[in-house]
Amino acid sequence: MSDAPDFDDPGGEVPSSLPSGFRAAVTHALAALGYTPTAWEPDGVNVRAPGRTDDQYVGLANLYRRAKAADRAEWPAVIRAFLENVTGALSGPKIPDDLSAVTAQLRPRLGKPFGRHGRAYPWGVPLRGTGLEINLVVDYPNTMAYVTDEMLRKTGRAGEDLLDVALANLRAGTPADFFEPVSGELDIHVGHTGDGYDAARALLVEDLLPPSPAGFWVAVPSREELAAWPVSFAALSKVHVLKLFARDNYREHAYPVTDDVLWVRDGTWHPFDIRVDDTDVTVAPPDGFLAALEELGLGRNDPREESG
Repeated sequence: MSDAPDFDDPGGEVPSSLPSGFRAAVTHALAALGYTPTAWEPDGVNVRAPGRTDDQYVGLANLYRRAKAADRAEWPAVIRAFLENVTGALSGPKIPDDLSAVTAQLRPRLGKPFGRHGRAYPWGVPLRGTGLEINLVVDYPNTMAYVTDEMLRKTGRAGEDLLDVALANLRAGTPADFFEPVSGELDIHVGHTGDGYDAARALLVEDLLPPSPAGFWVAVPSREELAAWPVSFAALSKVHVLKLFARDNYREHAYPVTDDVLWVRDGTWHPFDIRVDDTDVTVAPPDGFLAALEELGLGRNDPREESG
């Protein structure tokens, strides 16, 4: 296989950010499993399962991340194990052309945006203010399958309508004790079920936690991690702790989402810029944040009482 380190054009519709040596190893593993690559995309490949006429998108960014950290001699085993899991889902029960038959299995997935160049890319809408995207998936016991634009076309339903269904399903499947406090000193709450949808539960933070008039800071460093912190004046001086949590776990864990800290209030999302170096912490709140605190008077006594 080629050892070329550069990212190149595999001859498809768009250049791939996956090097040719890695693509060759994936192609070999897919062929051994009976699958045919039909079109490469920046971070993945469209494949056709044996006996099928439709394509399914397989994201490879996380697999490539693992492969880079392994010796080349380990690549065949690492790639095959990954693809066996993925293709097991693709060759399992066929997703009905009409998604109405599997509405109870719909879930939202929160992550980085997919490319929009291939023929089988997942449907998605941006989570405005975050740089992230909300996708729809069909949940199975051991895996999931992304809902594509083509599936929605055959179903005759808008993705936004089915997203409402998926969010309701996720809410119903979230334990009442999903969020646990980190400590008695910091009001940070962390949620973890390991079902693959913990990051997506960021979309439900304002429903899952007691009301916080000024909103919540939220961190989703990886697919399996969610941290939320009710906004207050007292917490503002320590909010860099959440940034460190996001930064460290984003670097270390599989399926990274973002190392940003986000602020959500009344369903509206904003980036909350926090920069931490060896000597300084710099916080640059988004427009409206400090006004929200002042308006609500969180964490401060009424100055009229102090002067009286």
